[in-house]
Amino acid sequence: MLTSTTVVTPARYDQGLIYADFLGGSVVNRDKFENNYKTAPISEEDLAFFRKAAGLRDGPSKILAIAEAWCGDVYRELPTIARIAEATGMSLRIFLRDENPDIMDEFLSNGGKSRAIPVFVFYTADFRYIAHFTERSAGAHAELATISNQIKSRLNLPQSATYATLPDADRQIFIRELISAIQPRSDAWRRESIGEMRRLLSEALKI
Repeated sequence: MLTSTTVVTPARYDQGLIYADFLGGSVVNRDKFENNYKTAPISEEDLAFFRKAAGLRDGPSKILAIAEAWCGDVYRELPTIARIAEATGMSLRIFLRDENPDIMDEFLSNGGKSRAIPVFVFYTADFRYIAHFTERSAGAHAELATISNQIKSRLNLPQSATYATLPDADRQIFIRELISAIQPRSDAWRRESIGEMRRLLSEALKI
């Protein structure tokens, strides 16, 4: 849900964390961030596309990310956008979701109901909005729903159950099962996310 006005001014953008500082301040999952940074599945074709886009007069020059280190979608996807920024010369600033609710509120998903992260917002050099990517690819969303339902069936949990409604003991078991099931899909989901960001920029920039 993109609002018509924005709190993201040049001064506010500059207050964001660079990737190294975000990682340095993370007290959880640093090993996962570091491994996913090293293994980001970015092809030469991908890099050529993002460099071409960044080189356009109205192309992306700045990326704003909304993230939290505890989030599995964040430690899977944020290292990829950091690699893309470094390879193309785009600047990247990261804002912690829970400390920046006004920025998060500009990019709510699920019809304005969800504060899903990560969010990657592409701006021109003069801070005109181009496009943004949220959480995970459409294919990963669908696959995650299927996997979640399969695990609920195996654990004899209601199909309507959510993280919020499960008792704590069941929630912990469910999360362990879910992480184990989706880990083999991580590389494929990361590749799909790159493809979706390329599509979003292609449509916005007409390239």
